Amino acid sequence: MRIFENKHCPRCNCKMPKEIMVCPKCRLNFIKFDQATNSEAKLALKQGDKDRVVYRSGCPSDVARWKLMLLTIFLGFMGAHNYYVGRTKRGIFFTIFFIIGIINAIITGVLDIRPSGELWEIFTFLVLIWGIVIFMWIIDMAKVAINRFKIPVSLPR
Repeated sequence: MRIFENKHCPRCNCKMPKEIMVCPKCRLNFIKFDQATNSEAKLALKQGDKDRVVYRSGCPSDVARWKLMLLTIFLGFMGAHNYYVGRTKRGIFFTIFFIIGIINAIITGVLDIRPSGELWEIFTFLVLIWGIVIFMWIIDMAKVAINRFKIPVSLPR
């Protein structure tokens, strides 16, 4: 049994005893944080109100964990799981480099065209980025499986 259990504030990363209900540094109320929803966060992010949005591990009440897991496994390489929770910039990154990877595969595999010179350097760079996206997808699958995937939630006004 641990005598001194601590927790970290998700907004400012301040370390404090577990029984404290309000962060002494940023004044985040942990009871309201536990009731925060993802749908409000999506709306706040679209409106550009990033101050109300906090990223938390674990699924809030309005995000189905099973749906998030299925999207991550089967469509995560295209960023579907990021779109589902409102992380659209990251989802766009996944989608763009997925499309680039498919185009590269078609050019080199199906059409059997081998770039040379500067085109080869660009091709290599894009394939490297595509590999990084695939690696990020695998990491996201692991994070969703162990409930450590960061989901945006919005605090009530």
